[in-house]
Amino acid sequence: MQNIIFRETTSDDSSQTLIKMKKHWGGEPLVIRTKNYYPSKLNGIIAQLNDTWVGFLFYDLQGDDCEIVVFEVFEKFKGIGTQIIARLKEIAKNKQCKRIYLMTHNDNLDALRFYQTRGFHICGIHLNSMEFTRKIKPCPEIGDYGIPIRDEIDLEILL
Repeated sequence: MQNIIFRETTSDDSSQTLIKMKKHWGGEPLVIRTKNYYPSKLNGIIAQLNDTWVGFLFYDLQGDDCEIVVFEVFEKFKGIGTQIIARLKEIAKNKQCKRIYLMTHNDNLDALRFYQTRGFHICGIHLNSMEFTRKIKPCPEIGDYGIPIRDEIDLEILL
């Protein structure tokens, strides 16, 4: 992780965020349980090597909850994601949040492994919820490892 800078986003990052969201997430908005999110307008954490983004996380503060809206690391297994989560925990604690939570899909085994090995717990499963999401925004039918994308899985960590 030499020379990687972790920083909070600024308004200057919105155009780069839009580019990354289009390239890696199909653009904005992201739909999470029928709610539209626009990461280019949210607070976030950027992991940067020189001028290149090697990871990012955008979150939404709601009362004493902090929701991870989108999280992407381009250089896997180098500790970048772990550092981003650590920074988010610091930010959330400073904002008096009591928990950090997120939603992922049933096919995202890598995310389920990542979060659970960092203290997150599964706290909800929404069966067949992707049927409704696909009415709002096109999403693939088949995901990671050839698994059909059907369900949303909630994870949380209490602070």
